[in-house]
Amino acid sequence: MLKRLPNVLRSLSLRLLLIAGFVLLSGIVCATLVRFAPGFGVDERELDPRLSNESVRAIRADHTEERNVGRFYGNYLARLMHGDLGTSHLFSQPIAVLLQQRVPITANNMVCSLVLAWGLAFMLALAAVLLQSKIVDSFASVGAGTLISIPAGIVALLVVLLKKPASIAVGLSLLPLLYRYSRNILQRAWTAPFMTAARAKGLGNMQLLFRHALPVAAPQLIALGAVSINMAFSAALPVEVVADSPGIGQLAWQAALGRDLPLLVTLTGLITTITLMASALATVLNKAIQPSAA
Repeated sequence: MLKRLPNVLRSLSLRLLLIAGFVLLSGIVCATLVRFAPGFGVDERELDPRLSNESVRAIRADHTEERNVGRFYGNYLARLMHGDLGTSHLFSQPIAVLLQQRVPITANNMVCSLVLAWGLAFMLALAAVLLQSKIVDSFASVGAGTLISIPAGIVALLVVLLKKPASIAVGLSLLPLLYRYSRNILQRAWTAPFMTAARAKGLGNMQLLFRHALPVAAPQLIALGAVSINMAFSAALPVEVVADSPGIGQLAWQAALGRDLPLLVTLTGLITTITLMASALATVLNKAIQPSAA
């Protein structure tokens, strides 16, 4: 492991540079798309008949800088370097405050959903591999296929009707994918040629599993665990909208409807960072524990 450490750190540094580049690119792309979207710069507050002409002009002036994408993004990055994410037009609050309020809710939904999905998926995968029963495997595969065919929004709606937490909907959305991948990984390790020799020595199923199958499957399972963070985050966004959970997903939906450019650029950068960091973590962990990397 220590011999591979320089290569792992070099790979991690390169990926962090790539992530920084992609985050900057995603911000300018988001700003451009929002700027030229229909209805940009129109604020529903202008329709309030109680406002004076001066108030309407002041509302319109809030969007003057944003009409020039290059100028807006340059000023946004300059403020970002000083730790200022700007102010949301839609909520009239600092974006940093909004994130402090919303990020813990999304993080809680993700953690709970990952624990639920991984716990059920791994138990089902172990049962299918250890029993080697077509009935058990068929039952679990049909259940996973049924769940994977249902959109996350529909699952979230059912969870809302049952008055259950949004994290359950996210977990159910992840369960079929995690089961299929983990079951296939364990099955390949369980039927590998070296397992035949281990069985010939009289080892029991538990010894075969913990001493031989799981160590071989560990790199792929760890990589799947890192990728599942990205999967949980992607599933949490629509679920929070449908389930009315006040997290990042609901905030992004409201910002898109209100064409809140500063908030949308910040959320795009945040979502891009989490997505790429999860993928980079999976790759780096896989390299760190692969024997071939020595």
